[in-house]
Amino acid sequence: MRISWLAPDLIAAARTALQARDDDWSAHFQPDFVAPPAPAGLVISHWAHVTEHVARAERVTQILRDQGLEEGLRRFASSPFAIEVATLAAAAHSVDSLSFEMVALVLACDIDVEVFYAPFLRLLVELGGSDHDRVIEVYERFCDAFTRSQAGDEQWRERVAAVRDGLAQAYVHAGRHDAGHELFIERHAEDPGDVAVALSASRAFLAAGAVARAVQWLETGAARADALGRGDFARTLRDKQAALRRRLS
Repeated sequence: MRISWLAPDLIAAARTALQARDDDWSAHFQPDFVAPPAPAGLVISHWAHVTEHVARAERVTQILRDQGLEEGLRRFASSPFAIEVATLAAAAHSVDSLSFEMVALVLACDIDVEVFYAPFLRLLVELGGSDHDRVIEVYERFCDAFTRSQAGDEQWRERVAAVRDGLAQAYVHAGRHDAGHELFIERHAEDPGDVAVALSASRAFLAAGAVARAVQWLETGAARADALGRGDFARTLRDKQAALRRRLS
């Protein structure tokens, strides 16, 4: 289960630099974390955060390996650091012991730009089952915090967009069709050069049995495709739209 955006070679570089100082991962936090020197030739502006991110994950992993999941939960379940709780959650998931509450704890931590949140958002919906209000409450709180985070680059804006798309889908799944429709409209307007949001909206409403809304979003997607000069794709979407309309008749 992937829990970090860091590339494997960067994780390896950070791990090597940290272990050159001490093989005991807990020792890196006694009393406070201090980043080791970066390897020669590696220029990275957020090296300190990268090494702390890796060290926190490795410290939890060491406890899990040496003392088991129960001890890991006792020591780190209330951690404010998302990577520590995410490491616990991934371990619990690997032995089919992951709970909704543990996923919610990951999403309640302060945002860590290096944590890969996508699997936790998916698991939030899966483990939440029919308790849609609880799922939406956690999802909305995370989405607000994630959107307020100021990473600033284009990649981060794409991640924020993906989280908001996911919330729109969660609304539809929870039966809050108007809320989902409104958020999809916002997202469609934010991405004027693409049809992806309209297609996501159509699929979400179709999966929820809201065929009329799915048809509406296919037309929105076709209109956008026409505007972008993608006539063949627009015709394909209108063919799908016609097939769905026949289901309504």
